[in-house]
Parts: sequence; structure tokens; C-alpha cells
Amino acid sequence: MSGKYFTSFDGAKIYYHKTEKDKDRWLIFLHGFGGDLTAWQKERAYFTKLGISTIAMDLRGHGLSERSNKKEFYNLENFARDVKALIEKESIKNAVMIGHCFGGMVTIYFQAQYPNYTHGLVLVDTSFKPPFIGDNRVAQVLVDHIISLMLKVVPNIKVEGHIDFNKFIGTSDLDFKRILSDILHTSLQSYLVLSKNLVNLDAKELLDKISVPTLVVEGKNDTIFPPEVAKYLHSRIKNSELDLIEGANHILVLNNPKDLEKSISNFLTKINFIP
Repeated sequence: MSGKYFTSFDGAKIYYHKTEKDKDRWLIFLHGFGGDLTAWQKERAYFTKLGISTIAMDLRGHGLSERSNKKEFYNLENFARDVKALIEKESIKNAVMIGHCFGGMVTIYFQAQYPNYTHGLVLVDTSFKPPFIGDNRVAQVLVDHIISLMLKVVPNIKVEGHIDFNKFIGTSDLDFKRILSDILHTSLQSYLVLSKNLVNLDAKELLDKISVPTLVVEGKNDTIFPPEVAKYLHSRIKNSELDLIEGANHILVLNNPKDLEKSISNFLTKINFIP
């Protein structure tokens, strides 16, 4: 897969790949935490065959995009501004944004801040705050402290290039080898700094700002963001629908691409994005 770079608003070099079929219909894919744009390979190929243009990017700190050891580099606002910069660079007018996990968080933030750039959203196995910690302030402080200590003592280990996701098809939510691969490909430092930024995130108030048609898709067996989280997103986002996929876990993009493609296709038909 051959892509290219663009220079974002703050000078960061962001890598992306596009397949242009219909310049008036675009799907924008945002990958999850520790992943990269190649995670969406099967879904993008499916919609390309339907004649829809697709574009995916390596979020900053991931894949082939630029990294930094500065905490502010990974502010959620910066990820959203990268997406905005890419949309403007490619002159994309009619788009639906699809975000998995952390990519879904970026999607929520993006839509709340820039409501006129997309005509629909698909939120896949995601939330408005990080998993496990919840609203436990003691846990938040403890995790933040642990990450700060780790950043001082651990070396910045990194594996170059994109992840071979084919090796992880069928894996569980907390598969050690896949998570280790995510960390090393992101780089240990980038993974920790971004984690530190997300510890205290709570963007529930942004959900009320989303007015475009939205599909919330969730694996019924997701243990990272359980179905209750998806149901809450559905209840807070006005113009939304919910699809709980039987037998699917958090790695829905890799493990259940056909189910996800069907769910998204049905949604796109309802909003007249697909004839």
C-alpha cells in the first residue's frame, strides 16, 4: 500500500493513503489506539468495490506519521485538527467518518468542534473516555503517576513500519502479542505519552453536540468498551442508531470485517450515501 505525507497545521508530517473512485463520496477511516491505517484494509477494499472513495491516515504518533516526546503534541484537539487539515488538503466535501476505539474518540471530538465537515459518523467499539479507570479519581492519579515514572526510566523502543494485522486476526481483546506489537510499532514513548493524555479524558458533553446521522457499532463481547458504553453513546447522540454484533469483541475491525461492512452499508443506505 503506497501512500504519501502531508504537513499538518503544526508542521507534523502525517501519512495517509487514499483510493479515489467517486470524488463526491468519501469514507474517512481512523484507526484505534496503537494501530495504523492498514487495519482497515478489508473494509476499505469492500467499499472501494462499491465505487466509494476511501481515505485513511496514520494518526500522529502511529504508523508512519511523526512522533514527539512532548505531551501537548498528543492533545486530542491536535488529532482532530490533523483530520481537518487532510480533508481541506484533499478538498473532500461529502464524507462519512468511521472511527474505531481511539479513532472513534477523535471522531467524536472532531464532529463536536467541526460540525460542517462530515455528513455522518460511524463509531466502532469506542467511548467518550478511556476504559477501566472510569470516574475513579484515585485510579486516575495513580495511573498518571505510574506512567510518569515509566517515562523517566524506560527506553524508547520502536519497531519501524506498519503492523502486519493478518497475524492477529481472531485474537482476544487483551491478546498479549497484539498489544505488545501495538506498543512497539507506536513506540513505547509515544504510547505512554498518549496514554497519559487520555487518563483524565471525559468528553461526554461533546456527545450532545453531534447532530449528523450516527451509527454506533459494538461487539457484544467487547470487554474494553462493553455494550453498556455503546448504549450510552446511542442515548446521548440525538440522531443515532445502535448495532450490537453477536459474537464480536473489541477487535471487530480485524475479526468481523464482513459483519462490520454489512452494518456500515445498511447505515449508508439509510442516509442516502449509497443509492
